[in-house]
Amino acid sequence: MGLIETVIGVAIMLAVFLSLFAGFRLAIELVYNTKAKTGAVALITEQMESVRGRTYDAVGTVGGIPAGDIPQIQQKTLNNIAYTIRTLIQYVDAPEDGLGAADTNAVTADHKSIKVEVTWAVHGKSRSTFAVTRVSPHGVESLLNGGTLRVNTFNALATPVPGATVRIQNQASTPTVDVSAATDSTGAVIFPGTPVAPGYHITVTKSGYSSSTTYAPTVANPNPNPGDVAVADKQTTTVSFGIDLLGSLRVLTFEPLGPGAFDDTFVDESYLSATSSVVISNDALELLSDGSTFASEGFARSVPISPPYLVSWGELTLDTATPQDTSIVVRVYYLDGSAYVLVPDDALAGNSAGFSGGIIDVSTLPTATYTSLKIEATLSTTDPAVTARLSEWALSYSAGPTPLPNVAFDIHGAKTIGTSGSGVPIAKYSGTYSTSLDGEKVLSSLEWDTYTLSVPSSYGISERCPFGISIAPGEQKMVSLTLDDPTTNSLLMYVASGGSPVPTATVSVSGPLPVQSQKTTSACGQVYFDSLSAGTYTITVSAPSYAPYSEDVSVAGAAEFTANLTPQ
Repeated sequence: MGLIETVIGVAIMLAVFLSLFAGFRLAIELVYNTKAKTGAVALITEQMESVRGRTYDAVGTVGGIPAGDIPQIQQKTLNNIAYTIRTLIQYVDAPEDGLGAADTNAVTADHKSIKVEVTWAVHGKSRSTFAVTRVSPHGVESLLNGGTLRVNTFNALATPVPGATVRIQNQASTPTVDVSAATDSTGAVIFPGTPVAPGYHITVTKSGYSSSTTYAPTVANPNPNPGDVAVADKQTTTVSFGIDLLGSLRVLTFEPLGPGAFDDTFVDESYLSATSSVVISNDALELLSDGSTFASEGFARSVPISPPYLVSWGELTLDTATPQDTSIVVRVYYLDGSAYVLVPDDALAGNSAGFSGGIIDVSTLPTATYTSLKIEATLSTTDPAVTARLSEWALSYSAGPTPLPNVAFDIHGAKTIGTSGSGVPIAKYSGTYSTSLDGEKVLSSLEWDTYTLSVPSSYGISERCPFGISIAPGEQKMVSLTLDDPTTNSLLMYVASGGSPVPTATVSVSGPLPVQSQKTTSACGQVYFDSLSAGTYTITVSAPSYAPYSEDVSVAGAAEFTANLTPQ
């Protein structure tokens, strides 16, 4: 038998063995699952028999509605398997005699529903099974004392939310109440027979959703809304809550567009990537000398100049000295793939011949192609006694916005949970955070709402994109803040139409001492006027395909204004 036949034979045997092993493992797991579920069913049966063995009035849970001595949660071990037993007992309003206010005998607690659920774990995964039954009173049903508490749950579109957990708590009622139940297909939970008492605290939750709750008065929130609710005898108290999928907000902080420069005054070779037959002497680049004569030719090339967030190149400035019989020729190279090559003359006129000094305009170089540049200088002499000297070369550019790290900011939502003693609204959500070294902070688990961001007075917000921060259910939103030096009076203006930003609109201001009277809106439809005097300004906006717009705006402090344009 050859090597190939042996390998194939071993592979076949291995496949057969693995198949047998997988089948054996599956059989063992099936037996274990069957054993575990059998135990769970036995526990359910035991619990149901325990409930049915009681009188009707005694059927209830500790802290539940109706109340009794049956624990809501129990832990038991059977056949070395740990089980959790949850028992939920509720009054039920039967439809046979009418529901709610239409009940013919005004008793909405017609019978009791008992749900027993048993959960256990298999290889770290939760398993469960349950059973539901009901018990009815002997003779005509009656409700000697108590009211009905109805909790409705809906989402942002006012659609019912089924499967939400509603927890009712009241430590002041007799008996005390602490019970949880899931909303039905209509998004409701009804608790007939709720003990008459004030101060019912209600919390609504669902995995992946925002939560909603009532509030008790506190020193910080003396006027809560919604407050804890009261239940009156033979009355129905209805409370509604809105919950929906949680979203997130990614906050980015930036410095505004600004000038930058690569500048080498030749103190050392730290800004040079390659040299030949040149040396730095007396803060200048010159030809290498053996002490009596200079090399006839040499060159130096700068390190890569690759500004992050590059917007445009500016000027190349050369400070050169070329005595008689010497020369300096400077050329510009760009990164093309993996190598730096000469910028062609059609992009930078005269580059192949080179530049000898002065100021060269490189602003025509498109940044999409020319993202990284190097400068190269070739020094030469025909007189070994003299050398050309390059004292400085500098390349200017504009870049931004660039990430601004470690910016503290406050955030609060528009939803409120009450007012202070002086009537100031108290936000449901508020917090103080700081961006990272990368100028970023992600806020997770935010509910649908409109949010406001503020930064310390050491900054002025010159752009907030988007202008308004509204998070829809389940939305992952991003907002960027461009922060500038603060001024006493400023105006951040948003130009929009139909809720969308209008870019490249021309915005003019006239009034008391504007620093710059005309600007063009950004891609986010915004312009920022800083260093203004306090007072009233006339704002005019023009944009193609939109009707002219004019409005008087009062500026005092950091003012913001939205101009809504009308298409034409």
